[in-house]
Amino acid sequence: MIKKKLYTIEDAKKLSINEIHEIYKNFINPNQTNIFSSLPFGNDIFEKAEGVYMYTSTGKKILDFTGGLGVLGLGHNHQEILKARIDFQKEKEIEVHKIIFSKYMAALSSSISYLLPENLTKSFFLNSGAEAVEAAIKVCFRSYKSKKKFILFSNKSYHGKLIGSGSISGSYRKDNQFPEMENCENFNFNDPIDLEKKVIECEKKGGVYSVIIEPFSASLLQACSNTFMKKLFELKRKYRFKIIFDEVFTGFFKSKKMFYFQNFIDLVPDIICLSKTLGGGKSSISCLVIDDKTYNDAYGKINETFLHTTTYNGFGEESVTALAALNILSRNDFQKKVESLSNLISLKLKELQLKHSKKIQQIKGNGILNGIIFKSFSTSLGSLLEKIPSHFIKDRSFFLKKITATAISCEMYEKHNILTSINDSSFSNHLCVSPSLVMGKDEVNYFFECLDSTLNNNLDLKSIELIVNFIKSKV
Repeated sequence: MIKKKLYTIEDAKKLSINEIHEIYKNFINPNQTNIFSSLPFGNDIFEKAEGVYMYTSTGKKILDFTGGLGVLGLGHNHQEILKARIDFQKEKEIEVHKIIFSKYMAALSSSISYLLPENLTKSFFLNSGAEAVEAAIKVCFRSYKSKKKFILFSNKSYHGKLIGSGSISGSYRKDNQFPEMENCENFNFNDPIDLEKKVIECEKKGGVYSVIIEPFSASLLQACSNTFMKKLFELKRKYRFKIIFDEVFTGFFKSKKMFYFQNFIDLVPDIICLSKTLGGGKSSISCLVIDDKTYNDAYGKINETFLHTTTYNGFGEESVTALAALNILSRNDFQKKVESLSNLISLKLKELQLKHSKKIQQIKGNGILNGIIFKSFSTSLGSLLEKIPSHFIKDRSFFLKKITATAISCEMYEKHNILTSINDSSFSNHLCVSPSLVMGKDEVNYFFECLDSTLNNNLDLKSIELIVNFIKSKV
């Protein structure tokens, strides 16, 4: 076991990849270390990142096609974001302001409201999307002064891994090993009939205080239909519950529009949760934006003012970073660039599917949120999987496709210096095609050329064996 040590920053810079692995095993997460170190990217040290590229200690230039899992909407280390943070530091601006007014949080709250429909006015800032969801649950519950018991959520959804947000995440609850909130009921995703059935059932048992949905599911890469959304708002008017839209992942042009719910005319939530791209790739910040009535019902009295607070609410540098990000995203030409990027990706996906119809089962998505589901086409994969205990593989077909996508991802990194990500939900098994909003045309073309080349060849047996042997050793 590696010895404990107080490291300096200079010490940290000198760590080798093997030393990093050992420290992770002993002081962070041994299983995570075993998984990531078995994959190609887990054996590189990344020393620099700019735009859509990352650079390793050995001089490799890696195209980051992951979009930072939603965080890097503006890419790595955007120059304007860096300048805003550096200026803040140079001027020795104040960070903590829990009991003093902050000019930057004031400006940020007004700016976010400006980008949203008229009724969404009150902002509260936190550190993560899951925290924003937790706060939204509390607001809705409080708005009825505990007179209503139930919150409803989709059976195919993801809202976070805290106790509250995890309790209303269909993907998380499936294999949840943690306690859950009471009175959380799910309905079938995008099913207006089942939604109405569940609302009526819960109204008889104590009333519904909220329904939370993702207007576009980043896990499923599927949107709620107009029919479903109209039914949701019809039920809201009849039974008077609050609607929460979770746009933590999908917000800020990932679906061509600033927010996905803008695809639905005049259907505005009571609360919206935002994060990821809001932080400009440098700040851990989230927010929920609440309409006036909901806010006043929940926290409008003087003795309710501090019922939900946090020390890190709108930290100075975080607010400055988010403010800079919003101004970049709001420029007249930015949306046009994103639309052009989205259209190019859509075209390339269709061309790839047409060319490799025997290997690609489905392409799905919207805007820059896309995925490819592969068929299991490796002749070696089936026999290798026979080595894995059957109880570990609940759905063989699903598992084969996931391993195939992972092997493709490995080869894209090893042979073409492209970092990709795989959807890890229990609902899908796709290779994510969700780059940063600032990805260029040349980089998109290069990505698809390399993916085409990978699919033209049989998967490298080494990539598959690496993955399978690792799994076998752990089950």
